[in-house]
Formats: sequence, structure tokens, C-alpha cells
Amino acid sequence: MTDQSSKPPDRPGWWHRLASAIAALWRRWIAALRGPDPAPYVPPTPPPPPGRLVTRRTITPLTVPARGFAFHFQIHGVFIWRSDGLDRDALDSLVERFLPYAHHHLKDEAIGLAREVEPHRGGDFERRLRNRLDQLGEWKYEKGGQHVTCRPQIRIQLDERVRQHIRPYWEQLITLDYERDLAARRARHADGVSSQWAAILKRLLDGPVPDGAARMTNDQLAAVVRDLLAERGAEAPDPLTEAFRNLDPDEEYAREGYFELFGARSPRPSQN
Repeated sequence: MTDQSSKPPDRPGWWHRLASAIAALWRRWIAALRGPDPAPYVPPTPPPPPGRLVTRRTITPLTVPARGFAFHFQIHGVFIWRSDGLDRDALDSLVERFLPYAHHHLKDEAIGLAREVEPHRGGDFERRLRNRLDQLGEWKYEKGGQHVTCRPQIRIQLDERVRQHIRPYWEQLITLDYERDLAARRARHADGVSSQWAAILKRLLDGPVPDGAARMTNDQLAAVVRDLLAERGAEAPDPLTEAFRNLDPDEEYAREGYFELFGARSPRPSQN
């Protein structure tokens, strides 16, 4: 008998090869219908941080009582907000969140100082509050790991009732300052006129007949002065002189200004 274990295995039949070919065609057809596989997702490179950003918000006017509690001061100005590494939207969001806290903090600091200052001394209160804010430095706020800083810039306005009360005082000061300035100009004018008369008299006394100058009447002296002035004008016509002559006599303040221009010029040497 023939040993069955030593018989070689049968080769695959034609039907098995046909099935394999059909399966391969099916896989290719399915792959063609499915299309190419999507490319793997690569996250975009994050943009660089925006660096330091600054934004401003107007301070809602804050009212704090002055000394005596009968009048008050008003605080105006801006809050300056800064951030590092945040974009604009994030900064604006934090500012809107912390703006009420900044107003409250500023008012708390101002109330204690305002109670020590008279209601008409707004400049004194403004200096004190600015010094206090400089000592505090920037105010820092934080939310979710995001930081923002704030620094107020302020100016003080007096109570309207106080401003109306002290208005006549300041009007009087303005008038006194104008009158003092006018008096100083008049004094300089008088000094200049005295210097001119001294130069005229010196020229008369240094002339060929000084004794005759002592015997001159007022009309004669005036005639000599007119001759001297005419002589000076003939030597060098001066447009300022013409402007001065044509000036309205009632415009005293303007005339004082013209005289300062005359006095600023160097005197001519005397002709002997």
C-alpha cells in the first residue's frame, strides 16, 4: 500500500485563484471610491506675543468732601492700563472687569486727603493726591494667570459754589497785576524821559554859550529842544518815531511798549 502521509498537497485550484483576484479587485475599487487618506493634522505655529500694550479709560468724575464737609472736590483724569504678552481683546476684557475696582481704590485714597484741605485750595489737594499716587506706584490686577497694571493721572476741579465765590477775588488780582505792570512801564518811561532831558541839558551846557542856556525862557528852551530833535531826525529817520507820533493818545499801554523799543537802542554819541 502507498503511504498517504508522503503524498504532496494539492495545488490551489482555479476557483481559488479567481477568488483571490476578485478580492484584490474589490479592495482596489473600494479604495478608489474612498479617496486618498487625509493628511495628518499639524497645529499652526502660535503667533508671537504682542508685547506691551497700553490703553486709556476716562475716570468717571469722583466727588470727595473737602475740609468741613460743606463743599467738595471733583477728581477728573484718565486711567492708564498696561499689559505684557496679552492681545488687545484680552487687555480690554481685563480693563472692563477691573475698572470699577480702580475707581473705588482711587476714591478711597482721595477721601482721607481731601478732608484735610480747605475747599478753595484745590491745587494743594491735587499735589497731595499726586504724591500719594506716586508712592503707591502701579496697581496690579490678576485673573486666570493674566496680569494688568493701572496708573491714574488726575486733575482737581473746585466745587462750583466755591468757584463762584472766589471769582471776584481773582478778578481783582488780575486788575491789580495789570495796574502794577502799567505802573512799572510808566516808571521806565519817566526814567527814559529824565535821561533824555539830562542829555539835552548836557549838550546845552557843553555848547559855546552855556551862560545863555541859563537865561533861556521856556519858549526858547522848547525851540532849542525842537531843533535838536529835528537834527537827530534828519541824521537817521526812524520808522518807530513816526509810529510813535501817529499812535492814539488814549492807547497808553501800547505807547509804553513803543517807548521800550526806543530805550533798547544804544544812544548816539554827542556831536561837539
